[in-house]
Amino acid sequence: MFSTLNEALNHHTVLEERGITFVEGESQSEFCNFAELYRSSMSALHLLRKNGVNEGSEVILQLDNTREFLVIFWACLLGGFIPVPLTVSKNEESLAKTLRVTGVLNRPFIVAESRHVEELHEHLSRIPDRNCALLNIQDLINQNLEHQEQPISVHPDDVAFIQFSSGTTGEPKGVKLTHRKLLANIYDLEERLGATSEDAFLNWMPLTHDLGMIMFHLLPLVAGLNQYQMPTWLFIRRPVLWLQSASHFKATMLASPNFGIKYFLNAYHKAANQRSFDWNLTPIKAIVNGAEPIDVDACRQFLDEMAVFGLDGKSMKMGYGMAEACVAVCIQEQSEAFTTYYVRRDTLSIGDQAVFLSSEDEAGLALSGTGTPLRSSQVRICDDSGRTLSKGYIGYIQIKGANITDGYYNNEEATNKLFTPDEWAHTGDLGFLIHNHLVFTGRTKDIIIINGSNYYPYDIERIAEECTDLKIKRMIACGVYNEATGTEEVVLFVLYRDKLEEFGRHADQIRRHINHVMGIHVSVILPISKIHQTTSGKLQRYKYIEKYKEGAFQKVADELSKWQEMREQEALVHRPEDATQQALFEIWSKLLGKKYFGVHDSFFEIGGTSILVIQMLEEVDLLYPDVITLTDIFAYPSVEQLAQLISSSDGLSKKEIQLQAVQLEAPYFEAEWSGAENQYRMVMSSSQRDRFQTFCHELQVADEAVWLALFSNAIYEISTGPKVTVHTMMDGKGWIVPFHVDFAQVESIEDLLVLAGAKKKVGEAEVYHTRDIERHVTRIEPGYVRCLFAQKGWLHTEDALHNVFDMIMEWEDLKDTSELFFRYNPSRMNGVLMKELFQTVADSIESLLSVDRLPTFRYHSK
Repeated sequence: MFSTLNEALNHHTVLEERGITFVEGESQSEFCNFAELYRSSMSALHLLRKNGVNEGSEVILQLDNTREFLVIFWACLLGGFIPVPLTVSKNEESLAKTLRVTGVLNRPFIVAESRHVEELHEHLSRIPDRNCALLNIQDLINQNLEHQEQPISVHPDDVAFIQFSSGTTGEPKGVKLTHRKLLANIYDLEERLGATSEDAFLNWMPLTHDLGMIMFHLLPLVAGLNQYQMPTWLFIRRPVLWLQSASHFKATMLASPNFGIKYFLNAYHKAANQRSFDWNLTPIKAIVNGAEPIDVDACRQFLDEMAVFGLDGKSMKMGYGMAEACVAVCIQEQSEAFTTYYVRRDTLSIGDQAVFLSSEDEAGLALSGTGTPLRSSQVRICDDSGRTLSKGYIGYIQIKGANITDGYYNNEEATNKLFTPDEWAHTGDLGFLIHNHLVFTGRTKDIIIINGSNYYPYDIERIAEECTDLKIKRMIACGVYNEATGTEEVVLFVLYRDKLEEFGRHADQIRRHINHVMGIHVSVILPISKIHQTTSGKLQRYKYIEKYKEGAFQKVADELSKWQEMREQEALVHRPEDATQQALFEIWSKLLGKKYFGVHDSFFEIGGTSILVIQMLEEVDLLYPDVITLTDIFAYPSVEQLAQLISSSDGLSKKEIQLQAVQLEAPYFEAEWSGAENQYRMVMSSSQRDRFQTFCHELQVADEAVWLALFSNAIYEISTGPKVTVHTMMDGKGWIVPFHVDFAQVESIEDLLVLAGAKKKVGEAEVYHTRDIERHVTRIEPGYVRCLFAQKGWLHTEDALHNVFDMIMEWEDLKDTSELFFRYNPSRMNGVLMKELFQTVADSIESLLSVDRLPTFRYHSK
């Protein structure tokens, strides 16, 4: 057995055929053996040290790319640094969490992608006492670097990494995970799962989550087994690819929380109506299910439907764990199927003895057993006074063992609260033991779990209070488990004593604001006249949850529905006008859990999310097969717009996407090489970059807006007319937004920069997804070119977009410089003139950087 994780990686560098396969698509994958991982990490370690990272330094990982994430993670371990994996900021609240984490640490370094470095720097600059250093990932990845670095000698009790909660909000607590404790849990899991040299692990869970990192990366690495890492975004986009990959790679160990199982089933049912599958799932030994409440019915349905492909009915392994336990406390034995316990709902209070019922009794709540404790783990159930309860009695779950953390990083108060006087750890969860099997019944913590992510009620309340003009701003947010969706939902109670008919306006305002800021949908918003508090002033949230489940608010909810319907009928804008609108309205209503909304309302402003967009496409495709695309939903985000698109569609011809092109003179299409290259690169010096950023700051425009403006201007100079379109991939990987400019209406370069820097909301501009463009774009007319401007790294060399666009310009912002890349289609374009075009852009940049202020020249139409 190894004493540190570093020993494990070093030992397995001799296994040339063992390592990590990074799955990027159905036929796209890249293998990296352990030796390659070690070499890449040592190169990154050298560069980290050159950038001032020393032994004991904390390094926050803000990286989407799985391979880059793991290279930096292991570079930190090999150098004796402390990696801190965090989900990359996607909205205001997740960014705020990253900033709060920096306050917990001492003097952290943050490794991020180019597009995030500037944003992080801007926000950190507003916190005077926050001493952080930002590092660009592109400066740290260099596998061919020659160096003489040596890994540092680490000890079993050194902190390997810090695991913060997976939620996007709340005060962060960082769990200290040492090499010794991680390995204790890893070896216990290896034993419980029965992992052998023939096993392979397949994972779509994020590596910032303890289940993904520890059980599905570190465990197979320590055991010297192959692992397959599928990005979470790929699972969300193509959930069926999960088991398709399992069959292809003969994976034996998988994992998915409850919402992932249900999400997969929905996608599978849709796909199975159109095609057949020949998967072989016989090799699968375990599908670990944890991280949120388990939906027994969904798991049984999954096992039943996948049995036709050879999936063993005993393969679903329920588990219970937490970051404080290095991920796992209990998991089912290899030979046992999961057991369902039907318990009377009114016997689940602390100190109650569970009353078991038959599966047919409607009063029974179905609960899944989570298996027996692992070898090094102990579990006990206690009452309010800390006394251990007998088997079958409901109480607080407490844990102990060699895998339990020593505490929270830089947080002595929280560490002291974690442990009992006799050194058992509080979990904050409720459950009971039966036949040495743990059954989880609920959580005492205020955390609300939605699709595997944690949300804190007081943050939801704070954000809700920001947007409303209520006289008294008091909110109580609670999580209520929805058996239909398999996840918790947010119910918000608002202190309100005015006319009920006016409440709907405030509720809509709050709901849209929370969705915009946090990316979550508040299912129910209800008015209350009284705030329940303890004598110390703490909100008694459980009282609201109990009353809600008992139906105490049903009368007021019905009353609100009536007022809402009357209000919307008076507005005369929300009613579907034809069968297509009615069909879409019903789909939206089911997905959003809303009865009333307007046909003009944007899907994304009333609760729509990226996951729901994909589900919506599946539902619409059942009624109108092969009529709309994923792109269409973003471009036409209201019921009215989408219905009109569907009604005017003539089937497959609607699939054609006509991208705007620019007309050029004939010489530009005389495909001559004449010694020119078809790829060019311009690199700014450090001083030029500083001047460029100062220039952008003074004009209050982003760097990329200037690049886009200059590229558009250069194309305008060679076009035959005043109208120019450059398609952009600037705001998100995979999404194309066209930038249209009529230079006859643009009087100065200031106007052009304003246009290039303008951001539009969904529905206000054309939006295309690359997947749809690659499949459905029309042929380009002779004499016209399509132009693309993108962030470097978002467009892969094998992408079909290279056959769609004739000119592609990419920019990259690095630590000390900025770079511009240009390529063109040599089979269509004249190489000499393309070189001149790129030189025009480069000269424009030189011109801007050589003057004290912006030129004031005027445009004129041709």
